[in-house]
Amino acid sequence: MPKVPSSQIVLDAAYRCFCRTGYRRTTISDIVEEAQLSRPTVYKYVGSKEEAITKVVQSLLERAGAAAQEAADAAGAPDEKVLAVLTVKLEVAIRLWQDSPAHAQELLSAATAQAPGLVTGYIDRLAELLTSALAEAVPDGARQAAAVLLTFTRGLEDDLRDADAVRGELETGVHMITRGALARPAATSG
Repeated sequence: MPKVPSSQIVLDAAYRCFCRTGYRRTTISDIVEEAQLSRPTVYKYVGSKEEAITKVVQSLLERAGAAAQEAADAAGAPDEKVLAVLTVKLEVAIRLWQDSPAHAQELLSAATAQAPGLVTGYIDRLAELLTSALAEAVPDGARQAAAVLLTFTRGLEDDLRDADAVRGELETGVHMITRGALARPAATSG
C-alpha cells in the first residue's frame, strides 16, 4: 500500500476536525492532534485554520471539477450531460451533509468566505460544462439555461436530510428545465 503524503494526512485531518466541531471551533492544535504529526509538520502544510479550509476546499473542488468533466464526457445526449454534471455538484454537498450534519451549513459558508475565488472558479467551470452541453441544441439559450440549472441545484442543496429524495428531485428538475430549453425554437437573425 502506497504511503500517504503528509500534506494529504494534514488535509484529511483538517476536514475531519471541521466536520466534527465546525469551522469556528476548530483550532490548529485540533488538526495537529488529529493528524498525529508534529506541529512543525502541520505548519509546513497549513499555517492557519483559514489556510487549512482553503486547501481542503481546493482539493475537494479540484476533484469535483475533474469528476464533472469526466461525467460530461461519458454522457451522450445534452440532457444526460447536464444531469451528470449537476449530480457531481449535488454529491459534493450530500457528502458534506453526511460527514457533518451539524456543521454542513457553517462549513459551506466558511468555504465561500475563505476561498471565494475557488468556489467561483468551480461554479464557472460547471457553467461552462453545462453551457457546452446545451449549446449543441440551443446555442442562443445555453448560457441562460445553465444559470437556471445551477440555481435550481443550489436550492436543492439547502436541505439534504433525505439525499435519495433530493437526487430524484434533481433528475426530475433537470429533465423539466432541459426539455423546456431544448424545445425553444432557435432565434432567427433578421
